[in-house]
Amino acid sequence: MTSVVPVENLTESQKKAISHKEGPLLVLAGPGSGKTRVITCRVAALIESGVRPGYICAITFTNKAAEEMRLRVQQSIAVSGVHISTFHSLCVWILRRFADAAQIRPNFSIFDAADQQRCMKEAIKECPVDAASFTPARILEFVSRLKNDLEDVEAFEARAGDFFEKNAAKIYRQYQKILKQNNALDFDDLLVRTAILLRDWPEVRLQLSDRFRYLLVDEYQDTNHAQYQIAKGIALAHRNICVTGDPDQSIYRWRGADIENILAFEKDWPEAVVVKLEENFRSTPNILEAADKLIANNTKRKTKTLIPTRPAGDNIAILTCDDEAGEARRIAETIEALIRDGNDRNEIAVFYRVNAMSRAIEEAFVQRQLPYQVVRGVEFYARKEIRDLLSYLKLIVNPADDIAFSRAIGTHPRGIGKTSIDNLGYYARQHGLSLLAAAENAEQIESINRPTRLRLMQFAAMIGRFRDEPAGEVAPMMDCVFAESGLADALKSEPEAIENINGLINAAAEYDRRTEQPVLTDYLQMIALYSDSDAYDADSGRVSLMTLHAAKGLEFDHVFIIGLEDGVLPHERSAWGGADDLEEERRLFFVGITRARNTLTVTYARHRVIRGQFIRSTPSQFLYEIGFEGESRILDAGWDQTGDEDTWEPRPTGGVRTAPEHCFQVNELVEHAKFGLGRVKEFLDMGEDSIVVVRFNNGNTKSLMVKYAKLQRIGR
Repeated sequence: MTSVVPVENLTESQKKAISHKEGPLLVLAGPGSGKTRVITCRVAALIESGVRPGYICAITFTNKAAEEMRLRVQQSIAVSGVHISTFHSLCVWILRRFADAAQIRPNFSIFDAADQQRCMKEAIKECPVDAASFTPARILEFVSRLKNDLEDVEAFEARAGDFFEKNAAKIYRQYQKILKQNNALDFDDLLVRTAILLRDWPEVRLQLSDRFRYLLVDEYQDTNHAQYQIAKGIALAHRNICVTGDPDQSIYRWRGADIENILAFEKDWPEAVVVKLEENFRSTPNILEAADKLIANNTKRKTKTLIPTRPAGDNIAILTCDDEAGEARRIAETIEALIRDGNDRNEIAVFYRVNAMSRAIEEAFVQRQLPYQVVRGVEFYARKEIRDLLSYLKLIVNPADDIAFSRAIGTHPRGIGKTSIDNLGYYARQHGLSLLAAAENAEQIESINRPTRLRLMQFAAMIGRFRDEPAGEVAPMMDCVFAESGLADALKSEPEAIENINGLINAAAEYDRRTEQPVLTDYLQMIALYSDSDAYDADSGRVSLMTLHAAKGLEFDHVFIIGLEDGVLPHERSAWGGADDLEEERRLFFVGITRARNTLTVTYARHRVIRGQFIRSTPSQFLYEIGFEGESRILDAGWDQTGDEDTWEPRPTGGVRTAPEHCFQVNELVEHAKFGLGRVKEFLDMGEDSIVVVRFNNGNTKSLMVKYAKLQRIGR
């Protein structure tokens, strides 16, 4: 039998990773090193060696990545049965099958960010706390951290010490109570409940270990504590765990990712084999050199070198502009020229640190009629008409979902007012019922007038009819609900809303076509776990605009990264978070750089509007770290200025110039009112706009404009 694994086209490192079968394996995969190919070939190799497909579980972080991996496996070995999914989808799969042990009902709802916000508002309202101090966003973030550390309400209540923690514990308990009443889990609960299930139920853990005898975890550097425990629990009995990842691309610390999981893998699994994939098949040597120089400044990493396999290309362009409008104009002009020269619009992307930075770029694109897509896909599912229709479907699957009930019954006028809904809610709480069950019994609620009681019962009966429909394809059900619920009539004068609904139904039809057994529950799960990166359309025929976080896992021929300024990239929050936050910002820039195949353009604006204020910017320290520094540039400013915009390149000088008396000296000790003590690393003599680069004792390096910094000289 001829092998389907193309070993002749693999590097020695790739062959080693693919051929490893028993025991733990750590694959340190640099960007562009063929990681996805290695994973899919490894799955094929395991099946060729006699492993049943159903014994293999491969986990990645986005639906798009999981779908790509699934297709590649099917193309390479033409078998099905391998479990390939995201962590959250795997957890849903486990929790629905072991619902009794997890103490939940298997038809639970998955509450998205908006649902969680609404639940938290209700929880705060029901606790005697100051709503201004305990905002939903703040408490949701706080509770999320607790859950990712597997700290339940009881454990947190036991250790809560100060005023904030004691009140947060009350809100946490009330929030969980509301979720339970709705038979709902939030995103964190999916992970936490699964991790606790594996921890507390040995028989469940053994069943899953026997079911998934070979575990592959992609992007391991982005796992949080709960995900770490899930992977460890499944693999503990057989120890056949293969993780792939790169500490240099760990960029989700803000949502609980722990880089120590990958750094300490060999400690957890002492017999682990380690394979480094260092050959880069994506980027030119020029781009890789800059990436290597940048990331070498981090300490929390496993040393590796990006080895180019492509010939040298264009130098990295660093453009300086007077403000964000000039920056956007310059980028639009450059992209317009690229397209005019025959470059594919699908292969051009602009990255930025935060979503708000896309505004100026979009305006410049509109002026030049450049087609673009903003990769921010969850916004489609946040549209009112989409959430309205989905609320009916959620209620059909989970009659206990009071959030879905409240939204569905209020999608359009039914002659049921707020007072009647409040009375319905009171009756439901008094009798331990869901709102839908209370509506079914509305005849018993004397506080509601008879006509309204009839309308409530009619609504409940309609949901009952939908629930009685035979299970099967989702799109016909969605079409039926849209028409019969009255939502279609309510939206007939809103063509854009109708168009969006049609888009949703078309997407459901596509799900039906590619799924062997379409199930409404699974479809709603897919929607709930949808992410920004899943919205990227590689064949849109448009230039892509996205955040650096959304760019993870993608690649383009031509990449533009804007806003290389202190306080933007690195983000201003890194000034307070210490060295770990600064290293994460550096990793984020590293990810952006390594998305580029052929050309990379980085921009710095001397002025930028931030939170409504026109602020003078200072260049990001990351600009110096990628190689655009050196003595000649520091001593002679290095600016080739032509008007208000220019290209920033190092240029040689006629010799070393003596610094004026007012200049700062390298290694001089200084103090800043905000950042504390530090030592001068570099001084850029630019006259009135001179910049001093200081490494502060808190681990942060800042580029400061001398005339604004108010640095105090302490001495040497």
